[in-house]
Amino acid sequence: MSEEKLVNEFELNEEKEPVTDIKKYLIFSSNNKLFGVDTGYVETILTETTITYVPMLPGHIRGVINMRGLIVPIIDFRLLLGQGMSDSQCVVVLKEDDTYVGILVDDVDEMEDVGRKDILPVPFQGNQALHNLVSGMCSLPDGIGTMLVLDCHFLFNQQ
Repeated sequence: MSEEKLVNEFELNEEKEPVTDIKKYLIFSSNNKLFGVDTGYVETILTETTITYVPMLPGHIRGVINMRGLIVPIIDFRLLLGQGMSDSQCVVVLKEDDTYVGILVDDVDEMEDVGRKDILPVPFQGNQALHNLVSGMCSLPDGIGTMLVLDCHFLFNQQ
């Protein structure tokens, strides 16, 4: 009887659709580089918002916004990477658990499905800030370019 039960469970597992290792990424650009962020972290995209300056914050934090009653710190992604200040107003608000953070990016491009096996390790290029923020890279379809995968967990924990 127990063998029948095992056979039946096995047959049920065979009938299920295969599990895919594909994630959806929101593609954004910063200083002519393409970055992808797992859409599971994306709360919203704001194209116009007022950033309130707050003194005594790290240099890469431009200030805060009030988003539906939540105070959200805004990171200037260019400054975080050691580049010049961004003049963009495009903010991608990310959420991990109950913590929110906004990143000021040059432009939001599209969403793309990427297979886990397509993401490769990033070779060290001498920019420690970029190397810490990126967990992988992959070529995007149709020759769009190379996407650097943003390590959101690191981003949330490095502040």
